[in-house]
Amino acid sequence: MGGVVWQLGLQLCIAAVLIFGGGRGRELSGSLSCLNNYVTTVSCMWVTEKPVGDGPFHLHFTNLWSKGHNASCKLTATESMQNQYHCTIHLASQILETDGYRVSLQGNFFGHNHTHMTFPEYNPRMHIKLDPPLNIQSNATASKCQIWWSVWNVPWYLAEILQYELQYKEYSMSWEVALNKTLPSSLPQVEIEATELRSGIAYAARVRCKVSENENSYHSQWSEWSQTTVFQRTDVPKVSEKILNTKIMQYLFIPLSFGTLLYLFWTCKLSSRAKSLTCFNIPTPAAFFQPLYSLHNGNFKEAQMRLLQKKTLHLPQVQASGMSPAGT
Repeated sequence: MGGVVWQLGLQLCIAAVLIFGGGRGRELSGSLSCLNNYVTTVSCMWVTEKPVGDGPFHLHFTNLWSKGHNASCKLTATESMQNQYHCTIHLASQILETDGYRVSLQGNFFGHNHTHMTFPEYNPRMHIKLDPPLNIQSNATASKCQIWWSVWNVPWYLAEILQYELQYKEYSMSWEVALNKTLPSSLPQVEIEATELRSGIAYAARVRCKVSENENSYHSQWSEWSQTTVFQRTDVPKVSEKILNTKIMQYLFIPLSFGTLLYLFWTCKLSSRAKSLTCFNIPTPAAFFQPLYSLHNGNFKEAQMRLLQKKTLHLPQVQASGMSPAGT
């Protein structure tokens, strides 16, 4: 009995040494983050606060529900920064809604092998970073610019709850001064009004995506930016002066014609009334002196002058015969 107890105690001691003495009880230096595209790829970044040794260091993913679906990757130091390590894991099967993993970091820390339990239960749904959108294209007109794209490696139930952010700038400018628009719809398209674009200037645009923040069942970071598309607003064609004058005359033809007809109508009406008041109502003696009118065309002064001349011509003949002008 005592031997059995001793053996049991020895096994517990060995287990304790493996667990605590092996480093699982120690705090992990720095921070480790693992983001997945919710398909088969997991990318991990370990940032240390101080030197941790020469390694090597490995991450181990153990599936909590499916045996044999485990994966590992070797953390490699970033060339530009000595305290950063990264690795990428390609899982054997697509991530499922119910998947969960135990993630541990194992390595040689200054000559001693240690194992740190970094994620006792890693839930992929809460650590999503999708692949960037693809095939971004654009079509600009004089009134607006349409931009559209596609997403790849995104399950259909996530595609319906995505949100997008558009970034665009003048082609010659830096992205630090670009304008950002968070789109209200999950549709992979957007329109930019021409009033937001300068005429004759080329623009570049790109887009990124993530699961909507309104979804509590998922937690997502923004994807990387897509490739860019270049577009330029189409200028409104200038109308020549001749065409412009023709259009103006076409627009003015109807009111001018109406005004002319109205003017002629009132002029004729007023002229008729004036003639009736001034000409047609003036009395004329033509009816009473018809022979005189026929002979002298109504010119009484001329008729009188001719009568006087006629009398003057007959006067000498009367005096020669000894007759008085009065006939006495």
